[in-house]
Amino acid sequence: MNDLEGRTALITGGARGFGRAIALLLAGHGADIAIADIARELPSDHFRGMSDRERLLRTREEIEALGRNAVAIEADVTSASDCKRMAAEAIAGLGHIDVLCANAGVFSLAPSWELTEEEWDTVLDVNLKGVWQTTKYVVPHMMERRSGKIVITSSRDGLRAEANYAHYNASKFGAIGFMKSLAIELGPYGINVNAVCPTQMADKSIEHSGGSETHAYWDQVTGKTGSTWEEFDATSGRENLFEEGGQPDFGDVAQGVLWLASEGSKLVTGHALPVDAGWIAKRGG
Repeated sequence: MNDLEGRTALITGGARGFGRAIALLLAGHGADIAIADIARELPSDHFRGMSDRERLLRTREEIEALGRNAVAIEADVTSASDCKRMAAEAIAGLGHIDVLCANAGVFSLAPSWELTEEEWDTVLDVNLKGVWQTTKYVVPHMMERRSGKIVITSSRDGLRAEANYAHYNASKFGAIGFMKSLAIELGPYGINVNAVCPTQMADKSIEHSGGSETHAYWDQVTGKTGSTWEEFDATSGRENLFEEGGQPDFGDVAQGVLWLASEGSKLVTGHALPVDAGWIAKRGG
């Protein structure tokens, strides 16, 4: 259970959703955690449902309740100065960084010709530029220590494109290309670099208790206003190979990150791991 005992991890987008699930899972396996999050809404009507400072602090408290040290950092991965400060604060708070999870990401939904320039720029800035900047200021620290694990959150859409996600597909394909290049560059320093490619996930944790939380994306999918995660789960068309049980939970998919962060994957680098419940296989991939 404590296979990460004595290890530390920095996780971006860590206040909620998949990032929070990664943070709690790694903490449960013995790691001390720094969570970074923008902790505010973006200045765009196309992207809503970001985290806030309350959620950031609540997640830190959840990590501490597991008996681990935790650091909460407000940072925007599209800002070079924020990423430089984020790395410095994580190292100061934890002593060093063994695992970096470049997880922060956003998306919107529209045919490519209907996307606004703002949508395109925001998705590419967060999902691709943000990954580069997140690693940029941590990599020298890992190189000096000649060890480290970097896990980038891509997507099933980084391996197989879907309609109405052109900007998202481009960002997630790009993240895998960046990961492969970084893995080659850092191999001589004993640093593993991989990506995890999740399927659609449902968060059945406390932050969605009672099904009261909504998301504009689920409204678009279900064709309703104020749709809940439970309604999306019920109408999602069972897109995965393993159809029982609805959409996979964030915590289950985070198991892939745990493995990539552990010594069990010490010979694995430069790979994109699908954790997709058979979604790609079902489509002949």
